[in-house]
Amino acid sequence: MNGFPPSPARTLRALHRRLLGCAGLVLVAALWPLAGAHAAPIPVVAAESTYGAIAQAIGGPFVQVSSIIRNPNVDPHQFEATPQTARHVAHAAIVVMNGLGYDDWMRKMLAANPAPKRVVIVAAALDPALLMPDQNPHVFYDPRVGALLARRLATLLQQADPAHAADFKRNLQAFEQSLQRVDGAARRLAAQHPGLAVLATEPVYGYMLRQLGWRSLGDTFQFNVMNGTEPAPRVVARYEDELRLHRVALLIYNNQVSDPLTVRMRDIARQSGIPTVGVSEFTPPGMDYPDWLQSSLRAVQQTLAEGGR
Repeated sequence: MNGFPPSPARTLRALHRRLLGCAGLVLVAALWPLAGAHAAPIPVVAAESTYGAIAQAIGGPFVQVSSIIRNPNVDPHQFEATPQTARHVAHAAIVVMNGLGYDDWMRKMLAANPAPKRVVIVAAALDPALLMPDQNPHVFYDPRVGALLARRLATLLQQADPAHAADFKRNLQAFEQSLQRVDGAARRLAAQHPGLAVLATEPVYGYMLRQLGWRSLGDTFQFNVMNGTEPAPRVVARYEDELRLHRVALLIYNNQVSDPLTVRMRDIARQSGIPTVGVSEFTPPGMDYPDWLQSSLRAVQQTLAEGGR
């Protein structure tokens, strides 16, 4: 239109737009490691909303995050993927999952939808030294795992979209500052209630309990419930004794699981004057990861302050 042939850069951008119209996000997933390949947000799929919240915090408007499990009433151990879920995974440039058997359904979908250039981040594999000896899969309650994941995402996004590298760096710094506030809240709570012995219906909060320096009793019962195995009568009796004999200061239960056995333990705790507090496995919609961690610490603090009332 101006009498000159289009520049190579303009020609490349026009071709890119036409290809995107034909191939959609599949092309983005195929080209994402190449600098400057993105005319659209980078597609990120998180197996759980907790990891989706971290990806959104780091990527901002330059990522399109799809969290597969975001309903707090869904049990991740029993989740069954749908064809729509498979499509999200097939188009993803980055996939974030938990690992340690927590979301094996994602491994099956990745195998069924191969993409050589897709990057898969397994949170539990970021630093094996952080894993608890019992291989508790709920690593998202360790802020250090959240920080490692955020740094890994920032690096990948900077490589994929160098034009916005400064944005990803700023987002990472803000995220890490928020995690420092979580660490501060945990230190204050630990100082207020040093060395507590607690029970849980499942080992969901185990990594945070470790950070608090608290002792978790009844682990056999917890892992039986988590794995859907009926605890042996002697295990149940010992668990009940811990409550009735006031050997623990707190009972933590999983908000997402309500079966007759765990309900019974909550009732025994309340009858015995043992405070109870519920925790969840997923970041709820509209809440970011550090705030979610802090909200659980506030709930524990408030429950202990109120006692068995």
